[in-house]
Amino acid sequence: MDMNFQTILLSFKNQSTGTDAFKDLKNACEQSLKESQDIKEKAAVYLVYGFARSYVILYEDEAVTTEFAHTSKIQLIAYMESLNEALLSQDDSAILSALNQVSDDYIKSSRVF
Repeated sequence: MDMNFQTILLSFKNQSTGTDAFKDLKNACEQSLKESQDIKEKAAVYLVYGFARSYVILYEDEAVTTEFAHTSKIQLIAYMESLNEALLSQDDSAILSALNQVSDDYIKSSRVF
């Protein structure tokens, strides 16, 4: 199945909160990076892949509170929704702007992943 960014986002949103959701997200992004022909999505998928991979590495064997896991998931969903909106526009300038905004927001955040 060809996983586009929107499909990956919807799948992540519908998962339960926890490390397994981030692991599934990482795997979906990795699959998309290998198989997708949509060049406009590659950088966004790679950025999200990095966030999900970091979360898994940091917290897979750690006991995290439900609140922490939920807050982390909500933060990543917000980033993904911003990127998805830009990707749906197919406007290169909007996509670049969204990538830059997510990167900027992340660096200024508590960087949980």
